[in-house]
Amino acid sequence: MKSTLQSMLIAAAALSAVPAFAQDKATLDLLVKKGIITAEERAKTLQSAAATKTESGMDRVFIKEAGANRLTFSGRIQGQWEMADYTQTAAGVETQATDLNNVLMRRLYLGAKVDVGYGFSGELVWNFGDSSQGTSGVRAGAADKAVFTYEAEFGKFDIGYQKVNFGQEENTSSSALYTVERSMLTRYFAESNNGRRLGFGARHVGLHYSNKIVVGEGGPGTFAYGAAIVDAVQGYNSTGVNDYGYYANASFDWKPLGLMVGVNFGITPHGGTLTAVGGSTDMVEGLNPYFKYVTGDLTVVGEYITTAVDATSGTIASSGGVDRDPNGYNLTLAYKLSEKLEAVARYSALDTDGRGQQVGDGFRDVVTTGTSGSTYDKSHSIFIGFNYYFNKNNAKIQVGYEKAKLEGTITYNGDGTFSTNQANFADADIFRVQAQVLF
Repeated sequence: MKSTLQSMLIAAAALSAVPAFAQDKATLDLLVKKGIITAEERAKTLQSAAATKTESGMDRVFIKEAGANRLTFSGRIQGQWEMADYTQTAAGVETQATDLNNVLMRRLYLGAKVDVGYGFSGELVWNFGDSSQGTSGVRAGAADKAVFTYEAEFGKFDIGYQKVNFGQEENTSSSALYTVERSMLTRYFAESNNGRRLGFGARHVGLHYSNKIVVGEGGPGTFAYGAAIVDAVQGYNSTGVNDYGYYANASFDWKPLGLMVGVNFGITPHGGTLTAVGGSTDMVEGLNPYFKYVTGDLTVVGEYITTAVDATSGTIASSGGVDRDPNGYNLTLAYKLSEKLEAVARYSALDTDGRGQQVGDGFRDVVTTGTSGSTYDKSHSIFIGFNYYFNKNNAKIQVGYEKAKLEGTITYNGDGTFSTNQANFADADIFRVQAQVLF
């Protein structure tokens, strides 16, 4: 009697707990095998749990069957310590700016992606992080990505807010950069237009298309291509723009050689605004060939960016109606010293062709207080650093030093031409340490 009562109590406890674990059929099978519950009680428990799930609506959100709806979350946490020293030299006199010594949460991203079936999905990534001049002009508390996606055999269509394909480094995720920060070259073409920077690439609202074709038996090669028709100005809530930007890209990745080559192209109104419907505006065309080569422990990445600013209406700041052709390049080398430790070097050069640049246009957070904040025509920099991977990009620490020089203060003439004073220049020394966790 005592044994029977004990079995009944155990069975009752098991039956009360089982609904919370009704999907674990193995547990129920074990209870049946031990004689604690009967096969009939097992079946009733599963039936009751299924009915409760349906009534609660849970099966309309998380369906177990393959290919059904799925909701996933992702995140990126980056904390950074930065130090910077900036000086300007004019007529042989050096002026020292206020030093930078700062800690910040560089990026705090939280993303959610839902698959609603039949090839349709949606994704939203929100940035809660750094409120300074973050990558591509992203502000703290701003959307990093917001798209509605349809994917089929003939390609993927994204409608919404995301990056266009222009700039190899710009389109590399900030979680996968070899360097702590993107280069001055990348920021000059991708950051928001301020009369010097172009605001040409980065994030735009519109229709984005992409597709891939596997080439060769066993898939040793991949040909990728895409196009986008987007709002001419960056941002996800811009109004009154009155024009569009057009972008196209193609790349080929040949795995046997470890080589990937590609090219991006775009054309968009300068500044993204028109004064009237049917009016005219300055146009900007951009070309961006690039490559990535991997051999053994060495990775080499290079890109060239050139743009033609067509000043047809003469409204571009500092142009005087004269076309400008800013251009430059990045060259990055990364070498694995061990399974977890990697050495990195990058050289960048930029010629603004008279549009000009200030140190803040290309180097985030550098302080110019105490100097005149001059505008220069050309710049170049070298970055040297190390990456330590605890678990690939999921957990890593990056350390880097960047030495930058800006040269030739600009004087504009009345006819749109300009001259530079090569005796005037600026130097920046920047040191950063960044820790990252992805989930």
